Amino acid sequence: MMWLYKTASIFGGSSFIKVFPAEIPMSKITIMPIGKEIEVAEGENLLSAVRRAGAAIQSPCNGEGSCGKCLVRVEGDKAPETPHKNLSRKKSEEGWRLACRVAPDLDMTIHLAEDFSLDARILEGDRISGIPLTPAPKVTQEGGRFKLSYGKEPERVVLTDWEEGYSPKGLAIDIGTTTLVATLFSLETGDELGTASAINPQVDFGHDVLTRIQKGSTPEGLAELMDVLSKGFEKMIEELLSESGAKRGEILDVVIGGNTTMLQIAGGFDPAPLGRFPFTVGISGGQTYPATRFGLKLNSLARVYIPPVAHAFVGSDITVGLIATNFFHRDGNILFVDIGTNGEMGLSTAGKKLVTSAAAGPAFEGMGIAAGMRAAKGAIEEVSAKGGELSIKVIGGGEAKGICGSGIIDATAALLSLGVIDATGKMRAPEEAEDVAPKVRDRLEVIEGKPVFRLAEGVYFTQNDVRQIQLAKSAVRTAIESMLSEGGVRPEELDALILAGAFGYHLKPESLETIGLIPSGLIKRITFAGNTSRTGSAMLLLDLNLRAELEEKMSTVKHIGLAEGKEFQKRFIEHIGFTDLTAGKES
Repeated sequence: MMWLYKTASIFGGSSFIKVFPAEIPMSKITIMPIGKEIEVAEGENLLSAVRRAGAAIQSPCNGEGSCGKCLVRVEGDKAPETPHKNLSRKKSEEGWRLACRVAPDLDMTIHLAEDFSLDARILEGDRISGIPLTPAPKVTQEGGRFKLSYGKEPERVVLTDWEEGYSPKGLAIDIGTTTLVATLFSLETGDELGTASAINPQVDFGHDVLTRIQKGSTPEGLAELMDVLSKGFEKMIEELLSESGAKRGEILDVVIGGNTTMLQIAGGFDPAPLGRFPFTVGISGGQTYPATRFGLKLNSLARVYIPPVAHAFVGSDITVGLIATNFFHRDGNILFVDIGTNGEMGLSTAGKKLVTSAAAGPAFEGMGIAAGMRAAKGAIEEVSAKGGELSIKVIGGGEAKGICGSGIIDATAALLSLGVIDATGKMRAPEEAEDVAPKVRDRLEVIEGKPVFRLAEGVYFTQNDVRQIQLAKSAVRTAIESMLSEGGVRPEELDALILAGAFGYHLKPESLETIGLIPSGLIKRITFAGNTSRTGSAMLLLDLNLRAELEEKMSTVKHIGLAEGKEFQKRFIEHIGFTDLTAGKES
């Protein structure tokens, strides 16, 4: 017996009410990445199903269809298009639909956008749930002149370039080693006005922080890195202003989450000391700077707030992520892991708060991989092995152009289970794979004398790709075990494993466990938190008091230097190999 859910209007909004049990046709909806299956009755829409599954997605109009923000991506051709001015043709072709406008009559799998929430303090709708609106900048009009006060500073200065009808705006920016994300907010209402993202243009100078440090260690190199980053910011700002109708002069405040190297380069601080012992940090966290110092062309009096920086290898992207996921107020043993180029993490246990990082490299984000690409249309995002066969899913359907981070991890796990890759990470040549299922063996080829695996026409997974994944996953796994050891916590004693980062959102827990990136037995304790650097920066943008709270909390956090630990190299070597899926033991 199933319950039928109907929509009722309550005080102008919508609520989903369980009204009566009935034997009626049901469709099964699989919601990714949370992995929940929900049965929906005829007439119930996807927005209702997502909410019943315990997830929150943007829906400021509460399902009325006017905002165009409750986007979910539907796999395959199972839902008609839902035209809206905020839904581009490109995104429609990739399978994105308005959840409130799709009432499924077929079983389907849907994917939530990256800013979904399973936690009340993460982005919910166009507002930050539970966050009071107390922004730092305040604009007043006195004697015909506009004046600006900032934070708790008593001085008010004249806003010479402010106009009648302007309203304060702010930017939350996430500077990743590989990607940039900027979100524009109204500081009067707290509403999100738009989000833009781009590849960090500094990737042309190297994919990791060490190559950026080396490039930026001369005045000329630093100026070049700052210049390309400033142009990247400007492109996103122009997109946001065009999308929202906001004016450049209205933007008065910015909060930036980023690893320490990215912050120092963005602000013009010499990054060289970050690359050598004792790894001295030049930028001061918990302080504000003129926006112009970071190459941001906004209101002439705009400020940039840099949240606390824990260490040369643990930047404000992690500290704001901790506040976004309520890390400091949760009970039990909590492990926060941002799986990205730098693999930062935090552990909360028995009153202790620890942070560390692991140099994972860019492999998880598709960089340095033969067919690697961003998670865009044409990217293989999922690979699975069933019954001796391989299946792939491509973003937007159609032909595969490459493979993104989630697909790379899935492909590694699938090829391990199919016997194409052994426990040492060696990819078998065609003549060595007699015991591999024929349909899989047919995909093995040799190019330039080395075995490769054909995922799709022109898209190959190579031996070097496997090696890059081995190095990256061993770094993260070693950091996890070192943190747990330092905290006196066994893996089975963890109450929650929070996976953060825009990349982390797309991952399958089973694949992470199969390749050994996380200890076994933790799949059901995983929570995906999305891009917590963006979310945490937005929270600090909207609530000045949270800045003081974060600064106070971070003063009690201890950084663990992994390279200084005697067990680090031993653990790293132990985890280079994969689990032997045949023998059930680690290589």
